[in-house]
Amino acid sequence: MERRLTTIMAADLVGYSRLMAADEEGTISRLRDARTYVIDPAIVEGGGRIVKTMGDGLLVDFPSPVLAVRTALLMQRTLISRESPQGDDRRLRFRIGLHLGDVVIDGDDILGDCVNITARLETIAPEGGICISRAIYDHVRGKIEAGMTWLGPQSVKNIPEPIDVWQVEVDGTAPSPVRLSGQERASIAVLPFQNFSATPDQDFFVDGLVEDVITELGRFRWLFVIARNSTFAYKGTAKDVRKIARELGVRYVVEGSVRRSGDRLRITVQLIDALSGAHIWAERWDRPIADFFDVQDEITRRIIAGIEPELGAHERGLALAKSTDNLTAWELCHRGLAELLSFEAGSQATAEKFLRQALEHDPNFALPYAYLARHRYALVLWGRAADVPVAVKEGLSFATKALEIDRRSDIAYAMMSLLLTVAGRAAEAMPVAEQGLALNRNYAFLHFAHGMAAVRLRDADTTIRAAQNAIDLSPHDPSTFAFKTLLGIGLMLRGEPDDLSTARMHLREGATFERTTYYPFIGAALLALKSGKTDEVKMWISDALKKFPNLNAEYVREAAHPFYEGSPYCDYLDRLIEHGLPPGEKRRIEE
Repeated sequence: MERRLTTIMAADLVGYSRLMAADEEGTISRLRDARTYVIDPAIVEGGGRIVKTMGDGLLVDFPSPVLAVRTALLMQRTLISRESPQGDDRRLRFRIGLHLGDVVIDGDDILGDCVNITARLETIAPEGGICISRAIYDHVRGKIEAGMTWLGPQSVKNIPEPIDVWQVEVDGTAPSPVRLSGQERASIAVLPFQNFSATPDQDFFVDGLVEDVITELGRFRWLFVIARNSTFAYKGTAKDVRKIARELGVRYVVEGSVRRSGDRLRITVQLIDALSGAHIWAERWDRPIADFFDVQDEITRRIIAGIEPELGAHERGLALAKSTDNLTAWELCHRGLAELLSFEAGSQATAEKFLRQALEHDPNFALPYAYLARHRYALVLWGRAADVPVAVKEGLSFATKALEIDRRSDIAYAMMSLLLTVAGRAAEAMPVAEQGLALNRNYAFLHFAHGMAAVRLRDADTTIRAAQNAIDLSPHDPSTFAFKTLLGIGLMLRGEPDDLSTARMHLREGATFERTTYYPFIGAALLALKSGKTDEVKMWISDALKKFPNLNAEYVREAAHPFYEGSPYCDYLDRLIEHGLPPGEKRRIEE
């Protein structure tokens, strides 16, 4: 009877029966996609072998404990990001257990106590979490990029002796106290406010209020503020404030509600210390709609006063300067933003309509100009621009106008920098991004813009640092696919011994998002081509064409070439045609 020492992973889908009862076809489809785009590729990358599947779970063996834990982390982190837009009752969550031990080989199957212990470890893990045995812990300590918390000896079914168990810290599952982000700066997340208005069409109004509060808080240099796109991942979910604070790595959390009825507003807000769970303050405003901007300022001032009473009056005054006093313009602007952030092709024209209407009501309102610049950048990013140079030129004009009106517009700085980079003017884009960061280091897109300029300037270290900053500031951002892709490209360009496998991991993550672009697919294909993995190149091109049927070499040359120009990967762009990328004449990828 053959025996072998091996590392075993047991993974099981949480609430499989409940998910199937709620949406059988949808669950099967999403589980199939998770296997195809996340789980199976991660296992292959880690050198694992799927021993067997059990409907809602699987058993895998690995040649190394380190590779097994890294694979488990990649699976869980990618699934958490991928599933965050789903409601709590629809999210796919796996529990994972890992153990190292002796197994009996029975054909393609494996048997023995090692398998049983691994299965028991999986049941101890929290939703979306990983639990490991001492045997695994002893091998991976100091070799993985994650903390580990000792849970003590655990008695489990049909195992005579208690097992020493550690929980590996995955985003959102660490049992340890809240970690302060931002190098021990005070840290805060403003959660989506509840809309208690009579009609749901006021969501844009409520979301706009929160957006503005986050923007104003972000101007305080001493405060680490989680980006709007990450906090809004919790919209419509039951809120466990301490859990959310742990997931986002912040100390303070703001939550509230808004009721709009006719020309009256009722806004309720509370500031919570997530370390202790104590309410620092709670307040309600009952005001006429005409006082909306005054209430907005008061909310921000109260938050700041609760966190840092000694903040200088001068800095407070600078940060709280108003952008417009015209409520109609403000409402139209935030209607436009809501359309812009939907990422749907049809919503882009609607977004532009609302933003232009906002400017008709207040021509000196900088924000609609900044969002129009973002609109043009989005057309290029998503492959929807009929003429890339024209879209870039228009976007730069909008960003310039926004900065003429408001030199503090962080969004305008980010868009100006990104569009300059796309235009091949990275040497100009870099100082623009740095100017914006000097005003607001909490805006993830500014770090992304900084990193994009650094790519063009072949500054790999700055690219990597900027991408990681963007991910840290907005861990659940819908644009995480872009941040991950940028990180992967930065690692490709640096090219140190461990960089390429890590780059491949981040590019794969970037490609798994439901809403992504062709960039991670092209980056991964180039990396595979340079590594001599022709079958993998064809797979990436095939996957890209499934998602973007109109993808073609002409558009890739125009949009992606600048980021590889002068690098070892530049010569490989044209060779992608040999592996299935159509030469193409179209200028637009998404119609």
